[in-house]
Amino acid sequence: MLQKIQFTFLLFFGCLTLQSQIVNGKIINASSSKPIQDVAILTDLNKGSISDENGRFSVSTTNLKTITFSILGFETTTLKIEDLKRLKYIVSLVEKVNELNEIQLNLAKISLDSLLIKTQKNMDENFIAGPLKHQFFVRENTVVDFQKLALDLERSSLLSKKNRKLAEQELTAYSKELKSSTPEFSSEFTGILLSKKIISEKEKKNVDLNKMDSISGYRVFTGKKNITLKEAQNDFQNIILKHLNRDKTYKISSGLFTIEDSLSIKKILQKRDSVQADNSFKEFEPMYLYTTANKKSKFFREQNEDNFFDRRYYNHTLQEKEILGTTMLYVIGFSPRKSKSKYRGRIFINPKDFTIAKIEYEFAEGKRGMHVNLKWVLGLKVSLDLKKVTLFYEKNKEEKVYNSYYKETSETYAYVHRPIKFKENSKTRNKVKFDIKVELNTEETIEVLLLNAINIDESLIQPMKKGDVTKSIYYTSLEDYNNTTWKNRQLIIEYLKKYE
Repeated sequence: MLQKIQFTFLLFFGCLTLQSQIVNGKIINASSSKPIQDVAILTDLNKGSISDENGRFSVSTTNLKTITFSILGFETTTLKIEDLKRLKYIVSLVEKVNELNEIQLNLAKISLDSLLIKTQKNMDENFIAGPLKHQFFVRENTVVDFQKLALDLERSSLLSKKNRKLAEQELTAYSKELKSSTPEFSSEFTGILLSKKIISEKEKKNVDLNKMDSISGYRVFTGKKNITLKEAQNDFQNIILKHLNRDKTYKISSGLFTIEDSLSIKKILQKRDSVQADNSFKEFEPMYLYTTANKKSKFFREQNEDNFFDRRYYNHTLQEKEILGTTMLYVIGFSPRKSKSKYRGRIFINPKDFTIAKIEYEFAEGKRGMHVNLKWVLGLKVSLDLKKVTLFYEKNKEEKVYNSYYKETSETYAYVHRPIKFKENSKTRNKVKFDIKVELNTEETIEVLLLNAINIDESLIQPMKKGDVTKSIYYTSLEDYNNTTWKNRQLIIEYLKKYE
């Protein structure tokens, strides 16, 4: 009996020891054998720690398969647990210092003039061309902030006293909801994109032909709904229509412009039902975002103020070198030289082949984008006040450069005054007037990620034929979206980690 108890005791605690085994190790410099402090240690179970001042670390091997060791200035190393045992828990990391030192010595030997000329030439010669295939992810996010909202509904024979009061109550409640909320809506798309150059018979020049080989999309609203200024105006109109005669139609106009010739609340309800049932998108939505990024990435080929290398439009300075990820880079700063030039920014250049690794720019002080002020004529004022752009470039296996990541953030102010008139389509031509004044700020963020740029056979990309119909594609459900690898910008987050 005693032997059974002892055996059970040993078996229990022996298994417990195996299940919770803690091992101790040490991290050293491969060349000097000196300990390395503050090395990040991450297991495949997403548990982590750092090495102490003596390079020592402790880790539980329970259900463990791999451990990754990383620190700035050294090669990141991932080891299987059996390899770690074979090394007797001593990890040697290889320095990247020699490569950085070599580049540092060469950085001071080039002039600004030479750097500008070489980089523009090499980008033009080495930027990827030909029929291409990309894995892509694009995301568009919009936040709307209604700052001021004033409404005025005039008395009219079309509205009874009771209905006018009900309409005013609904209009007030709706406007309060808009002002107190900050509607946000976003769309995400991922898939395979094919592109090539073709000759346009209409334009008599080479144009891009882009085609989606496969695509998935997801959209989400935070707040009332996918609200825009136009949607808000439509909602206000519909509130008034709801309290007019349901069996009659109305001509709706704003100033000199007709909005609708014949509209009734019945038509509105039918249209709303069809829109709510529609959960699809067209290829041109993500295609437009890709096209924007593609055009901006080729700025060095422009013959105007959008070319940041062009000395006719920009002043340049050679700035302090910087490390991006693990590579030391040249940095050129640029700022407007002429009034039509709008941006200031920095270009990060690889000293090995004089290609761009990154560019970042924004409106220079006192500059802005589109500005339309027709406040006293058409009741409209729009101003693009902020714009920031970041681009990263990569090389494919053939050492051809392509734009791998594009991010654009913009802020737009808008003032809109809409005097709206509802005129009954009848012999009496009775009418009711409604006045809207809105001020709002819109913040929009666009992100485009391109991976695995490879050349393909030209025959794989064919233009649409006459009579071909662009098909609608259904958005992914929330359940399916949560099981994807691209949800919540995960592809972008993983890509940008190497530059942290």
